[in-house]
Amino acid sequence: MDLNKVLVIYDSVDFFRYKIQDKGFKCFPSFRKVNKIEKLFRKVSLITNLFKNKWYGDWKNNLENVDTIIVFATSRYDYIRNLAINNQEKRIIIWYWNPVFRCFNPNDLSFNNIEFWSFDKKDCDNYGFNYNTTFYFDNIKIGDYDRQYDVIFLGADKGRKNSLNDIENKFKNQGLKSYFHIVPDKNSPNPNNITPLDYKDYLILLNKSKVILDYLQQGQSGLTLRPMESIFFKKKLITNDTNIVNEDFYLKENIFVLGRDDFENLKTFINSPYVELDPSIVNKYDFTNWLKRFDFNE
Repeated sequence: MDLNKVLVIYDSVDFFRYKIQDKGFKCFPSFRKVNKIEKLFRKVSLITNLFKNKWYGDWKNNLENVDTIIVFATSRYDYIRNLAINNQEKRIIIWYWNPVFRCFNPNDLSFNNIEFWSFDKKDCDNYGFNYNTTFYFDNIKIGDYDRQYDVIFLGADKGRKNSLNDIENKFKNQGLKSYFHIVPDKNSPNPNNITPLDYKDYLILLNKSKVILDYLQQGQSGLTLRPMESIFFKKKLITNDTNIVNEDFYLKENIFVLGRDDFENLKTFINSPYVELDPSIVNKYDFTNWLKRFDFNE
């Protein structure tokens, strides 16, 4: 795969799209931004299949000299079908950075030039996907702030709120100071008007904490961003992912596994120093090296 001929279609955190672009790769959202009035016209256009291309992101104007297109899976795939039909000579990789149950079913999209890849090994087994690790960016830097928290958690509810509240209470009982930002799911009650944090603001909070809490949602087995932040920023990690002990970056000095390690030792774990990893292990998970792994299934 020629990295100079790769285009990425990405619809999640804008911060990461800019980091992908900073690395020299073409990266665009699937659909361009529209105002309220345009949103009505777009809805009609997509329903009637008239002038659909008008609403696509700027990737549609950047397909020349591209031979590989990596699409981050979401809940919709209509534009991907159009892309596959009109670019049969190009390799299209659908990348699941979330479990399949939170995206579209791959059985709804079948073309010879489309490959399905995932970060989740269970989904790879269940759907016949190719596997690649999750990734992060070596071009994300954080400043230096005084430590205000022992543990920080940021994430959507996704059915985890009660478990997370229990964990937070256990932290308090250990005399630990934590910061939990749990965003209610769509259409769920939100009396305190808790909204997602901008990722830049999250990084500031992260740097004010000694440790990151990672808590997998039910049905997920792939690595989240939290372990990546841990190894790139040299932060300790607390996680409920028992499979993390099989990862090449796992060290008991740096990663505390809930349900496996003794909770009575948590405070000692938090206050002990982080053990630095071999740089080659961290570099493996950088976005550019992640792209290279699409050339062979590891």
